Amino acid sequence: MRINYCGHCFAEITPEVQQCPFCGIVLQEWAYSLDYETRLIHTLGHPLADVRMRAIIALGKRGDPQAADPLVRCALRHPIDVVEGLEIVAGLRRLRPGGARSKALDRLARDHPAHAVRRAAAEVLTGMADKK
Repeated sequence: MRINYCGHCFAEITPEVQQCPFCGIVLQEWAYSLDYETRLIHTLGHPLADVRMRAIIALGKRGDPQAADPLVRCALRHPIDVVEGLEIVAGLRRLRPGGARSKALDRLARDHPAHAVRRAAAEVLTGMADKK
């Protein structure tokens, strides 16, 4: 059986629901009221790892530095998912240069519980410093 989720609060809902019984959002109206980048950032809170992963990859490819902090929060919310953490580091590397990208990578290099994620973030920071 397929499980559907409210796009706003991520509560489990049945496919025919038009308005979420948990948060009250009218699903179609809410989805169309947000730009694509905002929806991707919001999707980082989804309970399913594969849905979050698609958003992580898309945000990295878009390169918008505004995604830096939400990506870090996602990585720290799911510290056991090392693959997701490494993809977040890769996505941060692809963001346009700026302070937000450097701060995000520095935070992961210091604070992420997984050694592999800390090391990957530190390596990207070192590579960025070498290019200067």
